[in-house]
This record gives sequence, structure tokens and C-alpha cells, in this order.
Amino acid sequence: MKSFTLLSLVATAFCGKALADCFSTKLGYPCCQTTTEVLYVDDDGKWGVENNDWCGIGSDSSCWATALGYPCCTSTTQVVYTDDDGNWGVENNDWCGINGNTPAPTTKKTTTTTTQAPKPTQEVVNCSGKTLKSNTTLNIGGRKVIVKFPNGFKGDKPTPLLINYHPIMGSASQWEGGSQTAKAALNDGAIVAFMDGAQGPMGQAWNVGPCCTDADDVQFTRDFIKEITNKACVDPKRIYAAGFSMGGGMSNYAGCFLSDVIAAAAPSAFDLAKEIVDGGKCKPSRPFPILNFRGTQDNIVMYNGGLSQVVAGKPITFMGAKNNLKEWAKMNGCTGQPKSNTPGNNCEMYENCNGGVKVGLCTINGGGHSEGDGKMGWDFLKQFTLP
Repeated sequence: MKSFTLLSLVATAFCGKALADCFSTKLGYPCCQTTTEVLYVDDDGKWGVENNDWCGIGSDSSCWATALGYPCCTSTTQVVYTDDDGNWGVENNDWCGINGNTPAPTTKKTTTTTTQAPKPTQEVVNCSGKTLKSNTTLNIGGRKVIVKFPNGFKGDKPTPLLINYHPIMGSASQWEGGSQTAKAALNDGAIVAFMDGAQGPMGQAWNVGPCCTDADDVQFTRDFIKEITNKACVDPKRIYAAGFSMGGGMSNYAGCFLSDVIAAAAPSAFDLAKEIVDGGKCKPSRPFPILNFRGTQDNIVMYNGGLSQVVAGKPITFMGAKNNLKEWAKMNGCTGQPKSNTPGNNCEMYENCNGGVKVGLCTINGGGHSEGDGKMGWDFLKQFTLP
């Protein structure tokens, strides 16, 4: 018998509407809408494929909870827990949905056609024993990390986390009060972390390949994620990255090397280094959602790219905003043309990409070296969860 606490009812899904009920919704997969071709049959039922994803053929009496991967209650009407999805009961020592509620949207499951339909598992996040619930400063490998919690945080349910990287010559303390993306996330109920970069030739910065320190910031980020998820009730599938200037570079870089623990990124005012891309070093472990913000009059990280030797001994070649967009689209297998004015004016977004991810660029006409629209960036990030 497994024990249970308040579960992470994993449904932060903005990638589709609830579909008509069929047996596969219990397993986290949609019902087939346009196909009746049976590609695989198992004890659960008949499986087809649509949009390069498994779908269930056939109907089944069901309830709203099946869209989240949980059964319907059959013998109890006692409400044990209520959230935005509906009323939850318990049967067989597991959560079940009590009928009478509106279906919640399903989380997008990504897979490829194989000879066997994969069966997803639900992430269980036990919040008991997570004692960190108020603003604090952690020490990770000798570096400071400021952690801020949203107003009213109780620590009783899994919460998204935004890691926000500061600009070069900045610090966690400086960036704590300067980021609009961080403010948007905190106001929306997320935890936000501001991490100190290591010392380099021009003060605290990040290692994004050819520039601008020699520290292992990928491992530093992993160490912090391990620490914070042990101490606070963080949803491990909803950890995001953002940052400005060199911090934007680090959040681009996170997509290359941290896509197994970072769900999506929203960088500002920095590209991937051409040296990293041309060297074949940017290899995300999965399709990675990313939205970059860039100003056309940026005289620090030029919109059209080029060599920068501002940091002594550590030259870096910027991809350029458009090339950076195209490179991320290529790595994510995006097809077609980007949709214009999405998610806002002067933005463009590839929406037909592997794994249901999106890749975008918001161009700030006449804009200089500055952070992008914080609310727009956060709204983009929170659409996505790790598969």
C-alpha cells in the first residue's frame, strides 16, 4: 500500500482543450479525433496516432479526473480535497475525481510512433517535511542565492520556480529589485531565485562558452535545484529560466545543457554564442521552449550579431537575434513560418515544433540593451511543463 499526501495534480497544461472522454484519457493521452486506424492493441484498448502522438480509439464512461490521469470515484462521494480542477476523493488509497465538475485541460504527452504504447506515470510531490517557506538566502558552492516566495505562500502544494540570472557586473542582490519577469512570476504565485554569478574579468558573470567566466554554471544551477527542491515545495516539472544581458545568455545556454531540469526559458538581450552553435555543443536533451527578447538598437549585444571583445581575453560572437531564432527553431524541429504578432506586437513564434514546444522572438523596435516584457515572458514560460 502506498501512502499519499496532497498530490501534485499535474495539470499546468495550456497546450490543448479537454477532449471527449475515452479510455486513453485515464493514461494521459487524448482520444483520436480524425483517425480510426488501429496501430496497436493492448489491455487498455485500441491505439491510433495523431500529430505524432498516441491517441485512444473508442469511448468509455468517464469523468473529468481521467483527463489528469486519475480514476473516477465509484464508491465514495466524500470530498477530501478541492482545487481549481474539482472535488477529489480517495479510493484504494489513491485520488479519484467526484463527478459534477468541469473537465480540466490535459497535459500534452510527447512520444514517437513505436510498436508499444507507452504508459505515463504521474509525478507525486510530497510537501510534508519541506520547511522552507519564507524569503531566504542560500549558499551554494560558496555563492549566494536569494530565494523569494510569493505572498501567502503556505508550502502545501507544488509551486513553480523561476531562476533569474543577473547581467554581467551585476549580482543577485542587484537583480532582485530590477527584473520585471521576476515581479510577474512572484505576483502569479511562483517562487523566484536570484543567483550570484562567479567572478570574471568584468565582475560577476556567467560561463556561456567563450565568455565570461570559467565557472561551471550548469553544475551550479543543478546543485541549486537539488537544494531548493529538497527544502521547499517546488514543482520539479515547472522550473524555468530567464535573465537579462549575460543572464539572458545563461538562460539561452540553459536550453542547451539543462533542458532535463528546466522546462522553458525567456532570455533578454543576449544570443547563443556562435562558437557554441558552430562547435555542435548545443544539444538539448528534448525539445525546448524558448522566447527571446531583443532590441534593434542594442549597442552591447548587437541585434544583427557579430564579434564582441568587451571582456578582455574572452571574445564572443553573437548569433544575432534572427539567426538565434532560426537556430532554436532548427534544434526543435519547427516547420513552416513563424506566426507574426504572437505572443504580442513585433513578436514571431514558431508553433509547429517537436514535442508541442514553441520558439519565439520579440523584437523591440528602437529598443536598446534592456529586459523584455516581463509579464509576456512569464506568461510564455508557465505554459510548459517537463514531459
